[in-house]
Amino acid sequence: MEAFSLPLPHNEEDTDRAIDIFERLLETSRTGWHHLVINLELEDGPLLGRLEFKQNTETLYISAAETMGFCHLLALGVSGIRGGMVMRTKSADAESVRGWKLVDGDPLPINRAEVFTAYCYNPHTGEITAPESGVQYEDAPVIHF
Repeated sequence: MEAFSLPLPHNEEDTDRAIDIFERLLETSRTGWHHLVINLELEDGPLLGRLEFKQNTETLYISAAETMGFCHLLALGVSGIRGGMVMRTKSADAESVRGWKLVDGDPLPINRAEVFTAYCYNPHTGEITAPESGVQYEDAPVIHF
């Protein structure tokens, strides 16, 4: 198995800011099951991370270890590594997708058309594929400070 070295955030401020952004993301999340993915563009290729959690009005069900790993990757994005995040939410009556691009350390919300294009674009063929039935592509809320 090939060894892999994970880069470190540039400083403690990046880590603190990533945690603040993650907390803001949780505040803007609705009740439901959430699948959050982060994709960072490193020199050696893309680095992906994911986090699943369930949330209702009173309780958050989340793995502390997986949250720490996700926030580490988010801190790399905050330090200036380009990338993006997408959150898919399933609730009792709906399923939605929204996303953010990481530009110069800032998670900038992308609109529903950009989310739709990202989800329905086939990078191998360059063609747009049919959207998933019942999925709502939404404008992402502002989560940066």
